[in-house]
Amino acid sequence: MENTNQLIGCCGLDCETCDARIATLTNDNTLREKTAALWTELNGVPITAEMINCTGCRMEGAKTPFCDKLCPVHNCVREKGLNTCADCTQMDECPTLGQIVANSPFVLENLKQLKQDMPDTMTVNDVEFRVIKLLGKGKGGYSYLVTDETTQYVLKQIHHEPCEYYTFGDKLNSELRDYETLHKLGIPMPRLLEVDTQQERILKEYIAGKTVAELLKMGQMESDWLVQVQEMCARLYPAGLNIDYYPTNFVPCDGTLYYIDYECNVYMEEWDFEHWGIQYWTMQASERTDKT
Repeated sequence: MENTNQLIGCCGLDCETCDARIATLTNDNTLREKTAALWTELNGVPITAEMINCTGCRMEGAKTPFCDKLCPVHNCVREKGLNTCADCTQMDECPTLGQIVANSPFVLENLKQLKQDMPDTMTVNDVEFRVIKLLGKGKGGYSYLVTDETTQYVLKQIHHEPCEYYTFGDKLNSELRDYETLHKLGIPMPRLLEVDTQQERILKEYIAGKTVAELLKMGQMESDWLVQVQEMCARLYPAGLNIDYYPTNFVPCDGTLYYIDYECNVYMEEWDFEHWGIQYWTMQASERTDKT
């Protein structure tokens, strides 16, 4: 279910025609220097030829410092767990994307083409569901909001795209095993409803509401959320486990904070909540406060 043209960037620009990518693939140092000089002039910051190494913002491999860390569109897409702006319900009125559209109006056509690639319906064990929207993309799969016209669910399609910082075995079995492990520990999660082994799809309960990441950006932070995460940690650490503490994986609903992913890993102190996760809960909130 991945978007078919991986060389269309998150914002709709065509990475295939980008001089940085061409210079990288052909190892053309002259083109690197030319591109660095042009980008320095356009952006008003020093950019060196050594920085011009990029295979495309949605492709595995090298990235320019801007594409990897500084691009506001790329950062927003990653933060929301999306693939491109085409997956975002706010695409048409987004001021950040609008700045790119003003200079390169063709990006909207590229994004609309990607949007058309999203399926209208999907099945789980021969039961058909209408796809409402893409909720996000993770290391293991794409999560869609779907409905049987009575109830809304999350349908996760396992993908086999490479991840440069994580190695998987059997993704579907890992997902099911992790769910059982966390369920036994009493971690609040959406219920697992169906498994379609042949199509590598799972159907989950939909926990309605914004993620903690979205709420932090809106300036909302409840102290009870941290308390509830710490209560989860009190169950996880003695069992030798960590979960993915990034705030996109948590949704508060009716007073309960839900961990909406099923992933868990062997406990390592450097990746626990106190040493890794909490920085993303406090950093986004403070950034929002500074801007308001």
